[in-house]
Amino acid sequence: MSKRLSKQTRSYLINAAIILITLGAVLLISAQGGEINDAWTALRSADPFWIVMSIVSWCVFMTFEGMGLHVFFRQQKVKIRVGLSILTGMIGSFYSAVTPAATGGQPMQVLFLRKRGYSSGLTSSGLAVKFFTFQMALLTLGALLWIFNPGPLKNCPPEAMWVTAVGYFINGLSVAAVILLAINKNIVRAVLGFFINTGHKLHLIRDKEKMSARAEKAIQDFHSSVDMLTHHPIRLFHLFLIACLQVLGLMSIAYCVYRALGMNEYSYFDILTLQFLLFIAASFTPLPGSSGAQEGGFYVFFQHVFPADKLVGALLLWRFFTYYFTMIVCFGAVLYDSAWSMRHAGNGGETDAPDTTEDAG
Repeated sequence: MSKRLSKQTRSYLINAAIILITLGAVLLISAQGGEINDAWTALRSADPFWIVMSIVSWCVFMTFEGMGLHVFFRQQKVKIRVGLSILTGMIGSFYSAVTPAATGGQPMQVLFLRKRGYSSGLTSSGLAVKFFTFQMALLTLGALLWIFNPGPLKNCPPEAMWVTAVGYFINGLSVAAVILLAINKNIVRAVLGFFINTGHKLHLIRDKEKMSARAEKAIQDFHSSVDMLTHHPIRLFHLFLIACLQVLGLMSIAYCVYRALGMNEYSYFDILTLQFLLFIAASFTPLPGSSGAQEGGFYVFFQHVFPADKLVGALLLWRFFTYYFTMIVCFGAVLYDSAWSMRHAGNGGETDAPDTTEDAG
C-alpha cells in the first residue's frame, strides 16, 4: 500500500511541477520582455464588477457540472441530493485539473460515490453520458460560432485553424468511442478483462474471479443505464442542454476578463468564438490542465484582441479563473471527502446505502 501511495504521490508532484514550470515560464518570458510590469498594472486596474462576473461564470460552470450527473441519476430513478451531485463534480474537476489529459477525474468520482452506496456501473454510465454530452455541446457550439461568426478569426494565423481542426478530429474520436462502448458490451468486457488480467499478473488483484464477477455486474449496470444514447433521445437532449449551459459558463470567463481590463471593442460572441476554438485546439494536449498549450493558444488567438500592454495580464487573469481557481476551490471538496472517509473509517470507508436512498452521502 505504501509503495502504491508513494507512486501516486510522485505522480501528483510531477504534475504539480509541470503546472508550476508552465506558469514560471510565462512569468519569466514576460519579465525578460518587460511585459510583467504592464501585466501587474493591468491587473491592478481590473474592473471589480467583471472580476465578480468571472467568479459568477465559474459558479455557473461548476453548478451545471454537478447538475448533469444529478439529472442523469434522477432519470434512472435514483435519488441523490443536489449538494452531493455538485460535490461530485468538484471532486472530478480537481483531479481532472491535476492529472494528465484529465484522466484522474472520473475514477475519483466513481470512488467518491461508491463510498456513499452508489454502484460503480451506474456512476460510470452517468459519467460516460455526461462526457458525451459535454463533448457534443463543446463541438456543436464551437462549430456554430466558427461558421456563423468567422470575423474574429481573420487575424489568427492559418496554423491555428489547422490545430483547431485536429482538435475537432480528436475530440470527435472520443465521442465515437463513448458511442461504441455504449452499444457494444463485448468491447467493454474485453477492455476490463485486459486490465483485470494485467492486474492479476502484477499481483495487484488477488482474486481474479471475484474481480471479474464484479466487473460483469458493473458492465450490466453500465449498459442498462447508458442506453439513453440510443433509446431515450429526449432524456439525452435534456442532458445536452445542461452541458451547453456548463460549457457557456466556462467559456464566458474570457469575455469577463476582456471587459475587466477595460475593453469593449469586441462583442460577447466574438470573444466566445475565439475561446471555444482555443479550448478545442488545446484540449487534447496530454498534460495537466493542457498546460503550455492553453497559455500558448491564448497568445495565438487573443494577441489581436488585447493590446500588448494588457496581453500578459489578460492571460494570467483568464488562466487563474479557468484553471487555478478550480484547483483552489475544489481542493476544499477533496478535504471534505477525506474528512468524511475518516469519520466513516469504522465501516471500511463505505456505506451500505442502496442506490435509491435519499440520504446517501
